[in-house]
This record gives sequence, C-alpha cells and structure tokens, in this order.
Amino acid sequence: MSARFRRCGHGTGPLHPGDHKAVAEFTAMLTARQRPAPWTGHGDIAVRITPNARALERGRPIEGQQPDADPVALVLIHPDTETALTGTLHCARSRIHGAWTDPYRLLTHALAGRAIDPDLTLEA
Repeated sequence: MSARFRRCGHGTGPLHPGDHKAVAEFTAMLTARQRPAPWTGHGDIAVRITPNARALERGRPIEGQQPDADPVALVLIHPDTETALTGTLHCARSRIHGAWTDPYRLLTHALAGRAIDPDLTLEA
C-alpha cells in the first residue's frame, strides 16, 4: 500500500499556511547560513562542531571572556531552553560561524534529537 502525500512539489492550488511557515523558516536559515552576522565578542555564537560545517550549535562565552581571546572559552547551550549541554570548551576562532540567530535552530543536534558527542573538541 502506498502512502498518499498531502502535497508534492508540483501540486496545484495555493500553499497551506503551514507550508508557508516551513518555507519561510527554511529560507531564513539558508540566508543566515550564507551571510552570517559577524560575532562582535558579545552575545551567543554559532559554532561549527563538525568538520564539514553542516551542524551548528549555540555557544555562550563564559563570564569575563575577553572579546578578542583565541581560543574562546564557551559552553554549548540548548537553542530553546538555554540549558548547558557541555562543560567549558575552548573553541578556535576559525570554528565560529558568526553571531547566533534564531534560524540556526534548524541545524542543531537538539532539534534533530541527537546528543552531542561527550568527547567533542572545538580546536582548529
């Protein structure tokens, strides 16, 4: 038995309002990914945690961190609940994608339901 899809890429008629929301979120994520906001040394950071840079995580620098420090000491936090997912990590500046923005949520391990590797290192 084959499953019927609600809509395909060539369907007729207007998009469902839920489809509009999904398309808008995806477009915002692609735009943020292609043109990241520069990190100024303050606020949360979008950190590349994999070599191929597909996954991003939200990092928060520890209190008292100098804006120009290399490596940056930070804690990875959950994008929605802001609870710490790791202890303090030292992140090379080359792994910083830019300032954290909400569209990056789609690229996190938490949204995909996966855990972060406990042996994660963020050195160059």
